[in-house]
Amino acid sequence: MSKITDYGFLFQSMFGTPKTNPTGSFRLSQLNSSSIQSQLKAAGIDTNSAQYKAAIKQMMSNANGAMYTNIQSIKNLMKSYDKDGDYIDPTTGLAGLLLTDENASSQKRIISIPESSKDEMFEQTKKEFL
Repeated sequence: MSKITDYGFLFQSMFGTPKTNPTGSFRLSQLNSSSIQSQLKAAGIDTNSAQYKAAIKQMMSNANGAMYTNIQSIKNLMKSYDKDGDYIDPTTGLAGLLLTDENASSQKRIISIPESSKDEMFEQTKKEFL
């Protein structure tokens, strides 16, 4: 089976004809422009959601804003995050297991456990062990 490749964009850029971007890609640094924002909204992407912000944060950290992207790649990356912006582990399908800045402070929180509960947990553990 033959593979058909469109070289029209390459020829247009070589001969100085008006450059149009057939893939719809744009630089990450252009995300705040009104035309890109309207394209995102037309594609059904909520730019105020935590899911969108987490996806863009990952893209920006990987490419420092110099990378090209398109709307479909943003949608695909947004599928890796839940509505709270937590990364969804692809192997388990569970979200929130990745340690982020938001839950790092709550990880080191010390809670007090009553002495009666400690004794009960010890007895239960001893019983299960034996």
